[in-house]
Amino acid sequence: MDSPLLTSRSLNVDEFAEDAPRRESSLTVVEPAQKLDQASLAERLSHHQLWVSQQLAESGALLLRGFPIDSVERAEDIITGQGITLDADYLGGASPRSALTRGLFTSTEAPSRYIISFHTEMCYLRQRPERILFYCDVEPRRFGETPLFDCAKMYQCLDSELRCRIEEQGVVYERHFQKKPSRINVYKTWSDAFHTQEKAQVEAACRQQGMEFQWYGGDCLVTRARMPGTIVHPLTGEPCVSLTLYNEYAASCDIQRFAHRFNPLVRFGLARFSRFMFGRKRVFMRTLWGDGSPISRSETQALINAAWNASTVFRWRKGDLLILDNIRTGHGRLNVEGPRRIAAGLGDLYSVKNQAAIAA
Repeated sequence: MDSPLLTSRSLNVDEFAEDAPRRESSLTVVEPAQKLDQASLAERLSHHQLWVSQQLAESGALLLRGFPIDSVERAEDIITGQGITLDADYLGGASPRSALTRGLFTSTEAPSRYIISFHTEMCYLRQRPERILFYCDVEPRRFGETPLFDCAKMYQCLDSELRCRIEEQGVVYERHFQKKPSRINVYKTWSDAFHTQEKAQVEAACRQQGMEFQWYGGDCLVTRARMPGTIVHPLTGEPCVSLTLYNEYAASCDIQRFAHRFNPLVRFGLARFSRFMFGRKRVFMRTLWGDGSPISRSETQALINAAWNASTVFRWRKGDLLILDNIRTGHGRLNVEGPRRIAAGLGDLYSVKNQAAIAA
């Protein structure tokens, strides 16, 4: 049921990306039912916090579209007005980001040609956000979509053997941190990731997150965390896939799916770069099964196929504000032909239990 101020609907056909893998979506679009003034927007929306929460509980993903949200600062006001507490630290986070406001960051500063595959935010850490917020400050000139993935539907798309493995074993995230910045910006230094120059503070943060850690080469760090591969949603009771895939196969799977977006030389360069990265022993992050064994090419392909079979790829518009339930809805980023600026927020941190100790 709509409120006097807000109305909800499904995505229209012309709001999907032209090459979206599917034209079905659980994403709910929320629009103003009447003209709203910028000055009072955050306050008026805050009075409808319960209605907005109910819509999010039903769908797992809300897109506020058509509201006069003209700046990152105004977007942050609306987010906090919905009772969402933003995490300003991003402690231990992997994506290269810069602060835009006290609680909002650039969504990512990974190279624009690179496709960021399916993931639930910060699934490699015990403490992670329950809500993910995205605000479109600069609409992409071309491409640059943030695909959404229904994690419960993705689970149902997996065969029984793979479901059993991901539930019983979980996954291990092995991360390598350098002391000095790298020309490849996905390599974060441990001081950037943990916001300290003190090794003792890094070690304390690792223990708090339930991660194994080891220093090597004097000032470099490797961490290992074994996390559940699925989470049962507290409201729906459905098992939801919760992971991010980093290995030598994942990037090429996504590039092949969207091969028409790249000229052959770019495709070749991206594939070669991925092989180079994951051919190194100490890559920035690698996802393994819970027993320490690699996720095979066929398993990677099956997981990524299941994600795209449960996907929604919509086109950004200036002023859009996207609210995601980070258990039910994963996300990614497709290649960008700029300019594009999407602000991101991490809301309402919660904690999951690490799985049993990593097998030797």
